[in-house]
Amino acid sequence: MNTIFKLASISAAALAAACSHTTTREIVHEQPVVQQQPAPAPTTVERTVVLQPPPAPQETMPAPPTTTGYTWLPGHWAYRDSQWQWDPGSWHAGVVPPMPAMVQETIPPAPLSNSRWVPGYWSYQGDSWNWVRGHWQ
Repeated sequence: MNTIFKLASISAAALAAACSHTTTREIVHEQPVVQQQPAPAPTTVERTVVLQPPPAPQETMPAPPTTTGYTWLPGHWAYRDSQWQWDPGSWHAGVVPPMPAMVQETIPPAPLSNSRWVPGYWSYQGDSWNWVRGHWQ
């Protein structure tokens, strides 16, 4: 019996020694697997904006000046602030040459899908007619 007691005490001592050692554990944080959805195919929206022509002229010519040497410049429609606005005609001192023929412009591609093309026009400034080029607005 003495031998069994010795073996039991040795086993208990070995177990205590094994438990007294500090053990390190590595903790692994698992991250869930996230499957990314494929990006949706880009959609192309083609939009053509046709700028409606202005309404008919609203010309009302006032009485001529009391003196001679004035020329009547008729009013015209101008596209401003996303709408057509009427610029009335007026009398100008001196002789005004007739307005030149319209210029045919090539319309470049629109910079944005919601852009509107404003056609070019002749403008009388100073003593001559100046062409104002069409542009996207």
